[in-house]
Amino acid sequence: MNPVFNVVFFGETVPGYDRASARRQLQALLKCSPETLEQVFSGQRISLRKGLEAEDARRYQLGLKGIGLIVVIEPAPAIVPDETVSCPKCGERQPRRTLCRACATDMPRFQAALDAAVRETRKAPLEGTQALTYAQDAFAEPGSRLLGFDFKGRLGRQAYFLGATLGFSVLLLACLLFVKTQSLILGGIGLLLFIVYSTRLSALRCHDLGRSGWWSLATGIPYLGAVAGMVLTLMPGQKDDNDWGAKPRSLGWPAFAGGLALAIASIAGFATMSADLYRLPAMARQVRSSTPEAAFKARYDASRDRILMYSLSTCGYCTEKRRLFDRMGVRYTEYMIDEDQAAEDRLNSRMRQAGLPMDAVGTPIIEVNGTLLPNNPDLDEIATHLTRTTKG
Repeated sequence: MNPVFNVVFFGETVPGYDRASARRQLQALLKCSPETLEQVFSGQRISLRKGLEAEDARRYQLGLKGIGLIVVIEPAPAIVPDETVSCPKCGERQPRRTLCRACATDMPRFQAALDAAVRETRKAPLEGTQALTYAQDAFAEPGSRLLGFDFKGRLGRQAYFLGATLGFSVLLLACLLFVKTQSLILGGIGLLLFIVYSTRLSALRCHDLGRSGWWSLATGIPYLGAVAGMVLTLMPGQKDDNDWGAKPRSLGWPAFAGGLALAIASIAGFATMSADLYRLPAMARQVRSSTPEAAFKARYDASRDRILMYSLSTCGYCTEKRRLFDRMGVRYTEYMIDEDQAAEDRLNSRMRQAGLPMDAVGTPIIEVNGTLLPNNPDLDEIATHLTRTTKG
C-alpha cells in the first residue's frame, strides 16, 4: 500500500503576500463561514486534507502556496482498525463522533466542505481574483496565463510562441498608430506595452527551463538576443515541478495553429502598411519645415521686404534679435536710439502716427514694411507683415 500524507496548516502566509487577501481567497475556496475561517487562521494545527498520495499532496500544497498560504505535508499515521476518527480541522484523534472534542467542529460537515471545494476546483476554472486562478492551476492543469503583466509561474513553448505573435501584433499596431496619427504618445505607449509584455513572456519561459527570469534580459542584446529567442522557442521545459511552479499545461495544436495564423496576418498587415512607413522621412521633413524660422523664410523676400530695428545699446533682447536675423540671413537696418538722436525722433514720430504709447514700450521695436511692432515681436508676428505668403 502506498504511503499517504496529510496537508496541515498553522495559519502562516507566504512573505510578501497580503494576509487579508489570502484569507478571503481561502474562504472562497473552502466556502466556510467567517467563524470557521477564524479558527483556521488561529495558529493551531489544522488538517486541510488527509490521506493524500505524495503527488496529490504536493499539488495541493502548490495550489495553496499560489494564494499565499504555507502548508506542511506530513506522513499520515498508520490506520488501525478501530472506531476512532481524526478531526479534519485540528487533527485530534478521538472515538467516532460528530463534534470534535478538542475544537468543537462539526467534523462531517467540515470534511464535506473540503472535499467539495477540491472537486469544484478540479472541474472548472475558478472565477474571481487572480490569486484564485493560481490555486486552480495548481489543483488542475498548472501554468501561467498567457495574457497579463505578472511575472509568476511558467510558460510552455506553444504558449510562448503564441504570446510572441500577440506581442508582434501590438508592435505593428503601435507603428500604425504613429504613422496614421503622427502621435509620439500613442506610438510610445504601444512600444512600452510591447517591451513589458515581451519581457514577461521571456521571463516565464526562463522559469519553465529552471532559470531565473533575469536571464530574459539576454533577448534584448543585439545578435545574442536572436539566439536566445530561438532557444526559448525550441528548448523543452523541465518535466517536473520546479521553484517557479508546476509544469504548464500544453495548449494543443489548435492554439499553435491560431498563433501561426496570427503571425501571418501580422506580416500581411505590415506589408500593407509599408507604403505609410516610406512616408516617415517626408513626415520628418514636414515637421522640420513647420518651425517658426522655416515659416518666416517661406514668406520673406529680401528684395521686397523692408525691415528696420530700433534698439538700445544696453538691451540684451536687441542683441539676441540681431544675432537671429544675422544667422537667418535677414536684411535689416538697425538704429541705436540711445546713441542716435535723429533715430529716436523718427521713432517717436512713427509711434505717435501709429497711436502707440510713448512710455512702457520694450525694445527692440521692429518696423516691417511700414508697420511698427513694439516689445520684441517674435518671428511669427513679424512674418504676418511680410509681402508674400509663399516662397518660390
